[in-house]
Amino acid sequence: MKINYKTHLKKMADIFKVFADKNRLSIIWVLASKTKENLSVNEVAQFLGVSQPAATQHIKILKSIKLLYAQKKGPYVYYKIDSVKFREIKNQMDSLYLDAYKKTTSKKNKKTNNQAN
Repeated sequence: MKINYKTHLKKMADIFKVFADKNRLSIIWVLASKTKENLSVNEVAQFLGVSQPAATQHIKILKSIKLLYAQKKGPYVYYKIDSVKFREIKNQMDSLYLDAYKKTTSKKNKKTNNQAN
């Protein structure tokens, strides 16, 4: 199966943009660490110390990459991490890191060998 690198890189860039905000990382951390399994918008706002509309915006952005999903319980909506998507993103980041690491270490080894000669 051939990978479309432009599409893959666009998706990775979008993920990094989402993760570039400390408030969104805080939401991910609290949900991923199992401190709380799910959060309402009001709980997110309180946890982050931001307004409810700001919390809603952060949740919307996390939902845009399908990292969070909504679960309605009575009159309330709670947000949870999609563990499958979370694992998929982790694997993509691992792959990106590993590819870059392999290239830098092989170049470093070549440089070291060339300098020794």
